Amino acid sequence: MSDDEQMYDEAMMEDEETALEIAALQSEDLLPQPKKEFINHKAALRALVDELSQKSLNWIQRCDVTSAEPIVVDKTENDLDRELKFYQQGLEAVIQAQLEVKNVGVPFSRPDDYFAEMVKSDAHMARIRQKLLDQQKGIQNSEEAKKQRELRKYGKKIEQEKLKEREDQKKASLDKIATIKKRLRSGDLGEVDDFEIDVASDDDGGSAKAKGTRGKKGKDGRPMVNHKRLSKNEKFGFGGKKRGLRKNTAESTSDMSGFSQKRNKSANFSAVHQRGKTKRPGKSKRQRTN
Repeated sequence: MSDDEQMYDEAMMEDEETALEIAALQSEDLLPQPKKEFINHKAALRALVDELSQKSLNWIQRCDVTSAEPIVVDKTENDLDRELKFYQQGLEAVIQAQLEVKNVGVPFSRPDDYFAEMVKSDAHMARIRQKLLDQQKGIQNSEEAKKQRELRKYGKKIEQEKLKEREDQKKASLDKIATIKKRLRSGDLGEVDDFEIDVASDDDGGSAKAKGTRGKKGKDGRPMVNHKRLSKNEKFGFGGKKRGLRKNTAESTSDMSGFSQKRNKSANFSAVHQRGKTKRPGKSKRQRTN
């Protein structure tokens, strides 16, 4: 670096240090500050206002509206009160502007026969309309299906209640019939009503049928015997308890009248009883087959 360049750099550094010291002194108010002078140029300001003024123009070109009364907000922190005042001022300005436009004679409302070309095509709007109709129909179908499900549930519930009521009535009737039959058999009639008389007649009819009669009478006036009914009664019995009927007793165990030693030792008898049995092959034969 040459001597001239070195001297130039040192001078620049000194200038920067001096500027920093002056700035620091001014920030600390150690140096006197220059006093600002405010001049009110009234003539120039009036000229500018007259230049910007639009009083020479018609109102339809200016479209300026001034409210009759200034906005006065009692509580500036109340957002609702403040917005309400703005709304009232805007509404007043709109009404005043509408009257001014009518006085000028300029139309501002859309005529009844106004036709504006749509941005979307008719085919596009038709697709949108069809989509909306499909959505509405789907909602209706869903609601109808939901309603039908509720009706089915309600109908099923009613059906179950009816079946339960019928079962309860049937059980009550059977219990009453059993009680009345028990009273009739024991002879404790007491006060007999029409229902008990009907039950007694049914009981008699059932016993008559159990004996093989149908109420029909022959030529001699005697009841006719139903041989088919009698054979079934002999085969199947008359109902009632069947459990334990085939259980051995001391008499049946001691009864040897049906035993025949000759018959049991005969070849035909043993072959019949052993015909269905299959003899298992021996171990060696099973191993050979595997």
